[in-house]
Amino acid sequence: MFARRRHFLWVGRFLFGTVVICAGVASVCEGADRVAEVYFGIVEPPVVAQRDITISAPVSSQQTEEKPLECSGMAWADGRLILASDRHGLALFTCPIDLRYMVIGMPTAHTVIGNEQELLDDAESLTVRVDRRGEPIVYVLCSLSNDPDELPLPKRRHMLRMALRDLDPARVARPVVLSAGKVRDLINVHFEAVGIEAYRTFHAEFSGGDKNTYRWGNVEGMCFMPDGRRVLMGMRNPLLGSHALMAVVEGVDEAFDARDPSRFRLADLFAIDLGDRGVSDLAWDPLTKGYLIAAGKSAGPKRSKDQAFPPNTLDSVLFWWSGHKQDRPILFARFPDMKIEAVCRLGPTRFIAVGSDEGDVSEGRPQQQQSVITILDFTGVDVGHRDR
Repeated sequence: MFARRRHFLWVGRFLFGTVVICAGVASVCEGADRVAEVYFGIVEPPVVAQRDITISAPVSSQQTEEKPLECSGMAWADGRLILASDRHGLALFTCPIDLRYMVIGMPTAHTVIGNEQELLDDAESLTVRVDRRGEPIVYVLCSLSNDPDELPLPKRRHMLRMALRDLDPARVARPVVLSAGKVRDLINVHFEAVGIEAYRTFHAEFSGGDKNTYRWGNVEGMCFMPDGRRVLMGMRNPLLGSHALMAVVEGVDEAFDARDPSRFRLADLFAIDLGDRGVSDLAWDPLTKGYLIAAGKSAGPKRSKDQAFPPNTLDSVLFWWSGHKQDRPILFARFPDMKIEAVCRLGPTRFIAVGSDEGDVSEGRPQQQQSVITILDFTGVDVGHRDR
């Protein structure tokens, strides 16, 4: 259990119509004696299992070159992890886990997009909601960002909803792909009103003069809120000062049912303090009645010709957050040599899984595993006394 100190700091509040942008969250609790450190290749408490699950699969039906799975989002359904890869525009992956013996299997690729027009480019978020019939409904959201060459590609704004049946082998039912560009537009209105600058980062192969190319930002986490209707989205960048941005979106199922992206509505936009980090994934945790948040720092722009890029450092952590804006997120795990991109609870158990991109070849890091699943024993944090 991890104790929590309580301190409240109001940073700012900006009201535009019905949307509030506020950083009314205190600085994070980072007591070193209360934070677990998790390393690649070491299985000791709270880690109970770990495995490199890297497999290769075609990027699309026309691009048959196989690339390694790079886990970018995941959720649990029917005894398996369902995984998204930000390299694979037509497929999702399922990975079985034997929870009794803590044996992690190898993933299987499943084609879910049957054409090139609806590919999911830079798919960063995945969540599952069980419908009234008990059938898992899978939602996948692309980052909404511009590509490294600043191009606002439509396939980077796609959102998928589908039913995934049987899982072994998987059968896809009722797949629908919509543009979530409306969500980006709604968020951008408030970025401009508050003066939040778009995210830029270095791309050496860009043909233009400024190699710090315009990306707008990245949505990298998504989950349904406890009411089962609203969706909480977390942004990796840009930040509001030192705070990560979170958006509450309504009308998701309405938009898919009507095949009408105009049904997406931005209900709230606010900020939480993750210690100069952005959201790399998030998940509602029914066991602890709060949110699991994976967070990390982005590389950002290259400031000088002599600056090494990207910086050969990692800063991935896990927070637990109550979901109340007045409560600060609580840091409970650090990953000094891993880059965490996904997190979820493994059903009604005491275990959570994290998925890491363990050093992309393009980043020049010494370890070259692409996707590693780590299972941790986590039953919550001690939130202590709540001041009124």
